[in-house]
Amino acid sequence: MTTTPQTPFERLRAVLLPRKRIAVALSGGLDSSVLLAAAVRILGADHCLALTARTPYVMEEEVRDSTALCRRLGVRQEKLAFPILPALANNPPLRCYLCKHALFSSLAARAAEMGFPLLADGSNLDDLDDYRPGRKALQELGIPSPFLEASMDKEDIRRLACRLGLPESVSGKPAYACLLTRLEHNRPVTEVLLRRVDAAESFLRTLGLKGCRVRAHGDSLARIELPEKERRLFWDGQLASTAARRLRELGFRHITLDLEGYSRGSMNEPS
Repeated sequence: MTTTPQTPFERLRAVLLPRKRIAVALSGGLDSSVLLAAAVRILGADHCLALTARTPYVMEEEVRDSTALCRRLGVRQEKLAFPILPALANNPPLRCYLCKHALFSSLAARAAEMGFPLLADGSNLDDLDDYRPGRKALQELGIPSPFLEASMDKEDIRRLACRLGLPESVSGKPAYACLLTRLEHNRPVTEVLLRRVDAAESFLRTLGLKGCRVRAHGDSLARIELPEKERRLFWDGQLASTAARRLRELGFRHITLDLEGYSRGSMNEPS
């Protein structure tokens, strides 16, 4: 007698249900947003808490999205503000490990103070295929990743977002990353440059370039990376002059388009 394979939601339900109460480290991105929505569906809003870190290297759009989601779900949200951490002042190669360890230590402590001994994150199977030193920090801190426990990848998460009735602005959201990934390693990190990059990407998204990355080389050169489909839109829509004008207004002197397109983690490579 064969058994019907469990759906991803059923596997996730089996992971979350025994935990009864859960706090989610909510960035406002796809993964943590869907994890929170699923936890609310499975455990109820009163048994869920959202904790959001506000740092100079977090996209403001994602923070706003996290607030809107919590209102939609009826979940309490706490935002914890952090400056640029001293360990990240020169954007070291292990920035993700150092950042995750510091932030999740604080978030977990705050969750425990509020009666939520368990803080979870939205890591999934796709994250195991990329350079993710932050995973080591989460493992050291004992932070569970329910999507990993339920053997779910990014496509499973997008389908679950639709099943949960989340809007396309959530289910169709591209994968973003913290703004430090837009900067070169071993160079001083300034809030001014981070905000400039954030504003540049935000503007490009208004032009329909949803998968854009603006990589900063030094203080003055912006290298725009786009997925192949959006490179065609960039040229067919004659967006070059519009983009260049706005990025110059933001403080970049040289604006380039990467001919190889978007490459995940491209700033991890040696300059």
